[in-house]
Amino acid sequence: MADIVSVSRAIVAQMAAIVYPNGKRAASVTGRPTKIFRGWIKQGDYEGSDCSLRRGVDFVTVIDLQGGWRRIDEPLGRPWKQGEAIPATVGIDVAGVAATVSIQPDTAPSGIVGLRIRSNGDAIEDRAVAAYAVQATDTEATIAAALAAQIPGATASGASVVVPDATTIEGAVAGYSNAVRVARRQQQLFQVTIWSASPAARDALGTALNNGMAFTDFLTDANGSTFQIETRGDWNNDAAQNNGIYMRPCRYVATYDTDARTVMAQVLFHSAGLTPHGGDTVTTGDSRLLAVSTTISEK
Repeated sequence: MADIVSVSRAIVAQMAAIVYPNGKRAASVTGRPTKIFRGWIKQGDYEGSDCSLRRGVDFVTVIDLQGGWRRIDEPLGRPWKQGEAIPATVGIDVAGVAATVSIQPDTAPSGIVGLRIRSNGDAIEDRAVAAYAVQATDTEATIAAALAAQIPGATASGASVVVPDATTIEGAVAGYSNAVRVARRQQQLFQVTIWSASPAARDALGTALNNGMAFTDFLTDANGSTFQIETRGDWNNDAAQNNGIYMRPCRYVATYDTDARTVMAQVLFHSAGLTPHGGDTVTTGDSRLLAVSTTISEK
């Protein structure tokens, strides 16, 4: 789920970890106070406050560069990669036209739960299926209500679902796994700029950051998405030295993916001709997977 913002923040966090290896309550790697943030310095950062360049505070800023984006090749065919299977911790017991949902004790609710309805085809199509992807916050009552909401004429009471227009109903549960594939892969150029009122402090901070990034090939953002980061060089800029500002821009290119994600579930029912009521997609025949939901995200 990485995007240009989460990547920027991950770079800021990495710079902070290098500058303050023992945490921000301890001294920086150069021994000088240093502020690290996204964006660009403002007039107030230059003068007028205790935390300013004129008062011996150094700055490290991170920005994404306009024109620094490009699309690169993604895997041919964009195949789905299925993750570890997550077993169902829910159950459903059927008696006549009533079904009762249960959750295994001391477990987080998970899985796909479904009902297949046999009817005379008037109010409800024969062999119609209602399926619900259980959420970690669900209870037996909310699962029953979610199933009932998909079936015409059905009612829910506590953990039970009653389908009065059915002749019989069948219940089933299935586990699932998360699957992901690359929708788009891209690179973005970022600039990390060191600012100081002292050329010696600028050089010391630049050396520390370069050394800290020397063996860093991958970073992980706050969402848990890992991306590649590569250096694109740095240089000293003394154009503003008459104003007491010494800079070192450092450039890095980050490569990250925009992903399509879905939940893949084991098949609930093996008959052909299933009709979903309010669900997303129900597979038929001998297919082994049920696609519950698909989202697009940055990674």
